[in-house]
Amino acid sequence: MFKKRITDKIEKLKSENLFREIKVFEGSRGGRAKLAGREYLVFCSNDYLGLSQHPELKNAMRGAVERFGAGACASRLVSGSTSAHSILEEKLKNFMQAEAVLLFNSGYAANIGIIPAITGKGDILLCDKLNHASLVDGCLLSKAEFRRYRHLDMEALEKLLVKYRFARERWIITDGLFSMDGDIAPLPDICGLAKKYDARIYLDDAHAFGVLGANGRGTPELFENEGKIDVLVGTLGKAAGVSGAFACGSAELYSYLINHARSFIYSTAIPPAIAMGAVTAVDILGSFTKERERFLEIVKDFNSKMAELNIASGSKSYIIPIVTGNAGTALELENSFWSEAVYVQAIRPPTVPEGSSRLRLTLTLSQQEDDRKKVLAILASSTAIL
Repeated sequence: MFKKRITDKIEKLKSENLFREIKVFEGSRGGRAKLAGREYLVFCSNDYLGLSQHPELKNAMRGAVERFGAGACASRLVSGSTSAHSILEEKLKNFMQAEAVLLFNSGYAANIGIIPAITGKGDILLCDKLNHASLVDGCLLSKAEFRRYRHLDMEALEKLLVKYRFARERWIITDGLFSMDGDIAPLPDICGLAKKYDARIYLDDAHAFGVLGANGRGTPELFENEGKIDVLVGTLGKAAGVSGAFACGSAELYSYLINHARSFIYSTAIPPAIAMGAVTAVDILGSFTKERERFLEIVKDFNSKMAELNIASGSKSYIIPIVTGNAGTALELENSFWSEAVYVQAIRPPTVPEGSSRLRLTLTLSQQEDDRKKVLAILASSTAIL
């Protein structure tokens, strides 16, 4: 019975063009990767600044393996906490100008651990409708009441703040840079509403950390709203080029989370070598001003050329959705890119809402100008599909 049920569900996914499979790369370097013996240009990586291939990161990780071994082999509260983890937390604290920073294994682990730990019965969680799945799941795991407002709609958010003004605590939960649409939360408006209605702000800045803001501290720095966020989550597996995540907040929050965040308490710590790679990445990010500026100029130019092709993505960032609507059409467009040795992924429900299937292009510093020209040429020849 169980086998038939899952088989039927798999067949249903296939019939609706929603079935997914894992693609295994044989190696990657400089915006290129080899798949089934063929080299592809990669235009769906989150390695925005190309740091995953930085020689200083690789050397730091090699040295840390020799010093600490391959893994942490226990949770942080047992015997898995090393000086590498403490150094990284201190480095991130200084970089983010935060009172305290706590490491997590991933952004997903951070969100499903922190939100249920800090909220509960009597609270209201107000969540942007296009927030990342980890934020939604964190809200669902909480015992707090959970409501979603229309994407970036501050009027809808304010109505909910008024409606739930008698809640024990009101939390506004939002992405900074939205991972599938490439648009940015209006943080000044959100901070204004939070102040007006005595609400708290939980910000997942995974895709902005390292890139946005004069020093790469993300959307609060971009909008000059630093110091107004109660909990900020960032990840190390995107612009920082390694893996893991972190939460910025008060010293009291740090102490509270190591005692209450289940995904922290009951997970083996990230390998010390990863932590030392991230230490080096944060050092590099601190002096990467010219590279960030150059990258954002590339992004601006590419989006301008998209507009010249009359392809509206709605994005002004390095995350560029090409919305097809229909899942089958998204797969057809994906195949157009693959046939030209450009690797992108069709994004379909449930990752995005029904009727909004798309290709999600991402720009990185590792890509060359000729690579971007090739992508634009493929798009120009695909207008019939679009």
